[in-house]
Amino acid sequence: MKLQGAQRGKTATENIYLAETATWIPLTLKSPYDTNPNMRSFPKTILFTIFLWALWLSPAAAEGLAAVNLDVPPGKWKGIKLSNLPKDAAVAVQVVSNGEIVVALVDSKDYQRFSKTSRPLFVGRVEKRLAFSVSIPLKGDYFIILDNRSGQEPRAVAVTVRAARGDAGQAKSAEGVLKKFERQLLQIFIFNPFPIGTQKCKTPKPFAGGSGIILCEEYVHHLYDTLKAKEITQNALSFSIFHEVARVLLKQWNHPSSASEEVADEFATVLMILLKQKNRAISTAEYFINHPSASETLQKLFGESPHPLSAPRAKNILSLVEDPELVRKWQEVLVPRMQTALLKKLQQQPTPWTDLPLVEKELAQRKSGPKTAI
Repeated sequence: MKLQGAQRGKTATENIYLAETATWIPLTLKSPYDTNPNMRSFPKTILFTIFLWALWLSPAAAEGLAAVNLDVPPGKWKGIKLSNLPKDAAVAVQVVSNGEIVVALVDSKDYQRFSKTSRPLFVGRVEKRLAFSVSIPLKGDYFIILDNRSGQEPRAVAVTVRAARGDAGQAKSAEGVLKKFERQLLQIFIFNPFPIGTQKCKTPKPFAGGSGIILCEEYVHHLYDTLKAKEITQNALSFSIFHEVARVLLKQWNHPSSASEEVADEFATVLMILLKQKNRAISTAEYFINHPSASETLQKLFGESPHPLSAPRAKNILSLVEDPELVRKWQEVLVPRMQTALLKKLQQQPTPWTDLPLVEKELAQRKSGPKTAI
């Protein structure tokens, strides 16, 4: 789609300063054993402490989050200036309009010759709502253009912009943390290592897909822009990651329902209860039950993805959390895939959900040799 030319002087520009930094906020997940005074002797290598790092805006850089309301007359266009963006910055934009309008993101050179713009970073047509993300190729000023020159009616437009510095060091750190997450999972369960990390996906989707867990950085931005609160966004992101862990493990373990979204939700809930994340699961479920419009907005953005939760799925998860026998029901799946050191500890000091005969049977079978990945 090409942008049509315009006379100079028929524009108005809003200035937004987005020289922004980003920080990684840690989530600390504890093992069900490290809070039990009777389990203090449990081997430290089995203690499950993981940091799931999410992209967040630093409180000191609050000016990086910008919301602008504009009226664009018919036959005119307006621009929003994003000043001094660093190279590789991730910019997430959401545009809401009361009618059709063209939106584009261009650099300063293309803005100066807008009528001849040939290679915008992004161009699309908004009917009611549009969200997109781009990676900034070079440091400098950029412009969001709202083009109503072909329109016959004025447009009321709301634009929300969020930018995070694309620091290669942060990306490397995130990769390392998520790989540590996988290594610590291997201290509890038996499975084959899988790809895990983060990347810029350039389209609104939660995970890149495939056999592993590749979190799209854009997902975190859009999630926060919709939910508006750090804690609930953190909780929703936690459930998304546990859902993906459940999906990968069930597939590796040849579970007969590994393709079922409902079963992945249930197993994710089991894992969160085991790892003392029950309150996060409850908080996430209750939020989407009480705010169905937020769920609907995100479903429109992310399409058929299982992320984040829909209101019906949230209701099901809340009922699962309230089932006192839920974790025990999954012991036939979990026990054969637990590391031997963990099984020995469960044999010595069983938990309320431990199926002791099953644990002892599994340990007896392993005396002939070590358990390998299933």
